[in-house]
Amino acid sequence: MSHRVNIVLADDNWELLRVVPKGERSEAVNQALRQWMRAKQRQDAFQRLLSLRNQLSAISGSAEDWVREDRDNHP
Repeated sequence: MSHRVNIVLADDNWELLRVVPKGERSEAVNQALRQWMRAKQRQDAFQRLLSLRNQLSAISGSAEDWVREDRDNHP
């Protein structure tokens, strides 16, 4: 399903979009929006992880130690 919307573009963005053929402009805007949203979602997730990291206390040992311990306890 498609939705027709009115948006206001800055002059520099309009100049960029004008070089895109008329029949391809909607797809170009849709692709750009999808890429922007994916990047924003990744950045938001990264910020949430950083926030959680700051809330958690440090644990001792290393990943190598934990793997060895797990292997010893689960033959």
